[in-house]
Amino acid sequence: MACVWLLTAFSVLVPAAAAGDVLRLLMSESLPPPYLIQLEGEAEPTGLTVDLCRKVAARLGYGASVRVAPPKRVPELMRAGEADMLCHVSPNWYPYPEEMWFGRRLYSADNVFIAARDAEPVCEECAIPREVATVIGSDYGERVDMAFASGRSARRDVRSEENVFRLIQYGRMAYGIVPEYTFHYFAGHNQDMAIKGHAYRFNITVGVPRSGPIGEAELLIATASIRLPQDVDPAFRPYLGLPGIEP
Repeated sequence: MACVWLLTAFSVLVPAAAAGDVLRLLMSESLPPPYLIQLEGEAEPTGLTVDLCRKVAARLGYGASVRVAPPKRVPELMRAGEADMLCHVSPNWYPYPEEMWFGRRLYSADNVFIAARDAEPVCEECAIPREVATVIGSDYGERVDMAFASGRSARRDVRSEENVFRLIQYGRMAYGIVPEYTFHYFAGHNQDMAIKGHAYRFNITVGVPRSGPIGEAELLIATASIRLPQDVDPAFRPYLGLPGIEP
């Protein structure tokens, strides 16, 4: 009965999109691979975030186009009406949450401490390392914030998670923080690198303007219908951390 109700409600709430109706998807260009992959010569980016947001648009009855922008321009473009759906966002990360409806979480992964395989672990009872490579503007949770505020630890901000990975890989920093998904993507079969602890959660979801054509109820239903790994390109599935699947 629940499935019948969900399908009935979904068909009523989702507008019948005319042929050619397209949602303009917007995401920050600061997202690293494999969340966002921009290849030279390709018309549009790909990646896990792109796959999931396209699926949401399809569940709503729309096609989709993808645009990336510098992080500071993302809210400006949304407020100017130049995009219909914002990808990889949560109310806590967006400067004008009162203007948006937010969907259900599409994907979640741990942010992890990474270091050389022989480095000390970072655990709940352990002190945060003295210096940690981080990404500009990223929030790693209360425990890590307190360590930085106390002066016991210092953060070295860089532009992307790939830069964090390279700093650790080449020995220029002892520890860094990246999403576990990103670690597996960049590490591959590199035996010199390891996950040394957990910091916070990394989430992918979507938001739409309250003044736009998509209501909160239909957005919640559409995002609740997303399934992993079925709804992402097979090329990205090995990095989802699913049991029995190795990158």
